[in-house]
Amino acid sequence: MGVDDAIMASDFVECNRVIGGHYDSFPFIKIDHGAAQEKFKKAEKELLLLEVGESVTI
Repeated sequence: MGVDDAIMASDFVECNRVIGGHYDSFPFIKIDHGAAQEKFKKAEKELLLLEVGESVTI
């Protein structure tokens, strides 16, 4: 799922805070972190992109 689809899916489930997963693992699923976060910001949502080993409390 790309960024635009993720924003649409978050609308569907009425969620404004999204944790990205399965990105940058392989060259063909690398994302531009800044561009992705900017798209989420424009949609009035927050995108969390965690580094390997990083955690977040929700």
